[in-house]
Amino acid sequence: MVGGGINGAYRSIENHTSSNSTQSGSKKQIDVQGRFGYFVINDLAVGVLGTVSHTSVKMDGADNDPSTHILAGPFARYFLNNGIFGEASYGFGIYNLSNSLKRDISEIRGGVGYSLFINPKIAVEPAIMFTYYKEKNPANQDNYYTEVGPSINVGLQVYLFRERSMKR
Repeated sequence: MVGGGINGAYRSIENHTSSNSTQSGSKKQIDVQGRFGYFVINDLAVGVLGTVSHTSVKMDGADNDPSTHILAGPFARYFLNNGIFGEASYGFGIYNLSNSLKRDISEIRGGVGYSLFINPKIAVEPAIMFTYYKEKNPANQDNYYTEVGPSINVGLQVYLFRERSMKR
């Protein structure tokens, strides 16, 4: 399976600092994803997922702060016979800020979706995912930033080399 998707999210966020203070805010995010996977057994696909994210963060008492980062990692997807699927993924990367600071980033996603086949090999796939995202400062492990929340995804998948068993 080869494909990609786009999703958007609005999440509440918290920034934890080494001085034991916490700052709250909100984040608007648009992701573009690319996916390459292989069916290892009937209806179970595993592969690699890459994500480019553009975000706009509004913390209490601060201006908007737009940024872009890249994540890559594994995913697994299992299909039921009716077109519904469950998916889980883990992504990691490095986020370079404009002021020469670096952040180690990671993200865990899980959710459900539906494959609506528009022909025998191509499907439009809406999904609802739940995300946990974390940024850490490598120079100070006590300083980290987390996000938790849902997102709505719409993807287009091409199933190149295999007829799916759910097509009955």
